[in-house]
Amino acid sequence: MEKEAQFEVLFELLRRFEKKGVLREMMLIGSWCLFFYRSALWEDTGLPVVRTLDADFLIPHQRNLRREVDVPSILKEMGFVPTIYQSSNWIVYDHPELRVEFLIPEMGRGYDQAQEVKKLHIMAQGLRYLNLLADYPRRISYKGLSLCVPEPAAFTLQKLIISARRRNDAKRQKDLDTAIALLDYILQRPKERSKLVWCP
Repeated sequence: MEKEAQFEVLFELLRRFEKKGVLREMMLIGSWCLFFYRSALWEDTGLPVVRTLDADFLIPHQRNLRREVDVPSILKEMGFVPTIYQSSNWIVYDHPELRVEFLIPEMGRGYDQAQEVKKLHIMAQGLRYLNLLADYPRRISYKGLSLCVPEPAAFTLQKLIISARRRNDAKRQKDLDTAIALLDYILQRPKERSKLVWCP
C-alpha cells in the first residue's frame, strides 16, 4: 500500500505538471524510471522496480525553457513543504509519501551553491554526469501522459559511472544492481542493444 500511495502522489504531480505545460521541460530520472521502463516501454513485469522516497526531476536545458510556471505553488497545493539546505541553498519538497528534488547537469568547474531556475521558481542542485541523461531523452506515453525519461542505455551507463564514485556502500550496490538488471533487459532487445553503441 505504501508504494501505491507514493505512486498516486507522483502520478497526480505529473498530471498537474502536464496541465501547466511544464512537464515537457523536465526529465524524470532516478529509480522511478524503472517503473516507467517496465510499464510503458517493455510491458514486462520481470524487470525489478526499485523505488525510493525521492522523485528526481532533471531540468536538462534551463536556458531554453519556453514558459514561466510557478512550480512551488503546484507542490504547495498538493501538500508539499519546502526544506532548505542552508549550506547549499538547495530546496527540496517533502510530502508524507514523496520527496521531490530538482537537478541540473553540473558542467565545468561545478557549482558551490544550488542554481536558481528563474522561470520555474525553483533552486536546482548541479550534479556530475547528468548530461549523459539530458543528451539522450526518450519520450514515452503512460495513461495519457507524455513523459520524458532517459534512454535506458544512457541510464544504465550513468548508473555504472556514478556507482564507481559512491562512498556509501549501500548506494553503490543499489546503483550496480539497477545497472545490471537494466543491462540484462537491454541485451535481450536488439533495438535497445544497438543504442549502447552510440551512448558515450
